[in-house]
Amino acid sequence: MKVVEVTGTPQIFGKYGNQVKRRYRCQSGPRKGRIVADPATCSAPINLQKRQTMRNTRRKKQTIQGKRASYTKKYNPTAKIVKNLNKQVKARRRGRAIKFKK
Repeated sequence: MKVVEVTGTPQIFGKYGNQVKRRYRCQSGPRKGRIVADPATCSAPINLQKRQTMRNTRRKKQTIQGKRASYTKKYNPTAKIVKNLNKQVKARRRGRAIKFKK
């Protein structure tokens, strides 16, 4: 039995077009740290040809991709909703700060 099976995959929110959908953050496997739609994807085998193609594309489009992403995060209402929802998820997971009396 793996630790992931006991604790489960952390659920977060992600933007899909103009909708907010539930997503999962991979805890282990080759996609550790990546946000995916289905937890089973985390341990799926990687298609190396697709990976290399995407790396090359991202390298070529790096500047425009960064500008578009920052614009979207700043002005898109769906992106703002996702940001606030994930803040709430983080706060719930972390729990409230412990206050010590002096």
